[in-house]
Amino acid sequence: MPNKDRPLVDRHPQKNGEGWLLNEQEQLIVCFRNALPSAHAKWIELETRPMRGSGQPIVRRMLRHNAIEAWSNMQKTGWKRCQPRW
Repeated sequence: MPNKDRPLVDRHPQKNGEGWLLNEQEQLIVCFRNALPSAHAKWIELETRPMRGSGQPIVRRMLRHNAIEAWSNMQKTGWKRCQPRW
């Protein structure tokens, strides 16, 4: 099956690690990490924290294909990859 005909999820193989994005203008860091999959879907956990100070993290879960789209859109709007922060 040609790559363009394969489903989006198969074109982005699941990684064991995490992905981190930083937005210096908004002073926020987001961690994308694999969550425990359910019987029907693969989930990604997003944890957003302020860069400085103590703030409560915002934790969300997204379906994997939605998280891939969010990652791409965030990079297009100025978020940059960074090293793990916590």
